[in-house]
Amino acid sequence: MNKKNLKRKLIALSIALMTLTTYYNTNKTYNPSYEIVKENPKGPFGCYSCGKIYIGSKYYLESLTDLSEDDILVEDRRYTKDPNMIIYSSYRITNKDLRNEILEVLCEYESCYPSPWNRTIESMRLEWLIHNLSYYCDLEVNRTGNVDLDNDEEEYYDIPILNKIFKI
Repeated sequence: MNKKNLKRKLIALSIALMTLTTYYNTNKTYNPSYEIVKENPKGPFGCYSCGKIYIGSKYYLESLTDLSEDDILVEDRRYTKDPNMIIYSSYRITNKDLRNEILEVLCEYESCYPSPWNRTIESMRLEWLIHNLSYYCDLEVNRTGNVDLDNDEEEYYDIPILNKIFKI
């Protein structure tokens, strides 16, 4: 199966699953709960409802010790050819509100340390959801276990109608 057909099948499967999920979900207000705690350069940049969020280079992330199971590691690759932020083991975050909290912290990070990275929160929400669906459908789990929020993907995930359908 070529990549184009795989993407089409993935999108169709995602739309079907999310339509069913949306049908059973009720509307609720989104109230993010996060905190920015950037005062310690070796500590987390912020916290979300379940743990801490560490953002930095691969080397920095590999040097961390005493991490909690719920801590989030984000590799900052915003100054590469295709600016990117990679959320490690993103498949573990299945709750929409927790994903939103983490993405809000990434937006705060970009606000504090501006870079060429340029993603809308809506497109990041959709990309993360698609990555999770792919992972749990056992599609390319080696690629879909981490969500990579690179600039080149903005155009693929900036689809307002899907954000409304999926209520993300």
